Amino acid sequence: MLVCVKTENGKLEMMDLPIPEPGPGQIVVKMTLSTICGTDMHFLDEIPNEALAIGYPGIVQAEGLPMGHEGVGVVHTVGEGVIGFEPGDRVIASCLTSCGRCTECLHGDYSVCTGGGTMLTGCQAEYYLVPDANISAAKVPDGITDEQAILPTDIMSTGFGAIDRANAGFGDTVAVFAQGPVGLCATAGAAARGCGLIIGVDTIPERLEMAKRFGADVVINAAESNPVAEIMALTNNAGVDIAVEAVGTQATFEAANLVLRRGGTLSSVGVYGMNPTVTMPTMSMSFLHRRVVSTLCPSGRDRLEHLLAVLQHRQVDLGPLFTHHMKLADAPQAYDLFRDKTEGVLKIAITP
Repeated sequence: MLVCVKTENGKLEMMDLPIPEPGPGQIVVKMTLSTICGTDMHFLDEIPNEALAIGYPGIVQAEGLPMGHEGVGVVHTVGEGVIGFEPGDRVIASCLTSCGRCTECLHGDYSVCTGGGTMLTGCQAEYYLVPDANISAAKVPDGITDEQAILPTDIMSTGFGAIDRANAGFGDTVAVFAQGPVGLCATAGAAARGCGLIIGVDTIPERLEMAKRFGADVVINAAESNPVAEIMALTNNAGVDIAVEAVGTQATFEAANLVLRRGGTLSSVGVYGMNPTVTMPTMSMSFLHRRVVSTLCPSGRDRLEHLLAVLQHRQVDLGPLFTHHMKLADAPQAYDLFRDKTEGVLKIAITP
């Protein structure tokens, strides 16, 4: 099978590798759609394979790191002990797999599993292996396209999770810093949640236009004006109820802190890559009484099924996120496009 593999930092190769065989609790999926995520770029460009193997045991193989953690496809083979999945079923799996037995899983925190859960890898291949399928995979209902179905595996769950874990309520004011795919999902999640004034911040005009389509009432181009000053003016200097940091930089983290009202919530879903620290400004009115929450993509079958239901019953339309379509054989070129953020790229649909 054809597989996109990271061999060293910044370098990808398309390899011909054996189709995996499922072990106990595992399924092998024939990929019909995959895509590239911002986290893939951190894995490719910043973090050596040796460090990845320590952080996510078992994901780096002798050939390197099989790329891709977002996929949808059809069950090819089923391992011993798998219940509810048969060859031919159309499925998705969470980007973070879970054992279902550890303390964290028993508390419902599947994404921070300590019992063997790990990052799903290898979805940018003709076939990929899903561990712990009973906990981490879900069937896709009829009527949902592949481009819809793939989104709950990571970016929709992460973006909506930024709003969920901030305990957003009806009418709350929300500012979302960065309108990449995850930030756009946070914007859409705020709208679906019934929030009031929703403000989208970015530096790329195409992404700001998309933010309007996804529910932002006001968009601010941070390359042209000071978003902190503009957001404070929009809120009569009170600040917002919730500020979402959705890219993972010191500048956006700091700005999100500065626009919070007293008692507000900072919700961070940005991936800070190899940044060892981020610092928080103390000279702001909300510093002494604020809530800070970070979210690692909420995972597990129940989460997948709930988000699929949102899509199935047309509560949100995230289809416009897919701006480009490319073949698996051209995955290295797709990474170049995604890295450069040109041509209005948001998500790239990669098909066999």
